[in-house]
Amino acid sequence: MSENMIFCKGINKGENMAFNKQVSKERILEIKKLLRNDILKDLKLDLNNESWSNEWKKVTKEQWVRILEIPEADKEVIESIIGFKLETKK
Repeated sequence: MSENMIFCKGINKGENMAFNKQVSKERILEIKKLLRNDILKDLKLDLNNESWSNEWKKVTKEQWVRILEIPEADKEVIESIIGFKLETKK
């Protein structure tokens, strides 16, 4: 995650962007804290021998459901970044 962007694709670098949407500086910090300290806190990405697509498969269905509960979250944007369709129905 870059400092000012979270889950963004196909846009030029912008200030405080989440899921391809402009957000406040406070909101970007809230989303980062939620992802790093709660939803994805145990995720350890290893890019030495794997592609990003394979690494994103380490995220559980329950974690994806929680990410998609973030008001700014956009499933299509996320899927275009991670390279596969999310199966999030309970």
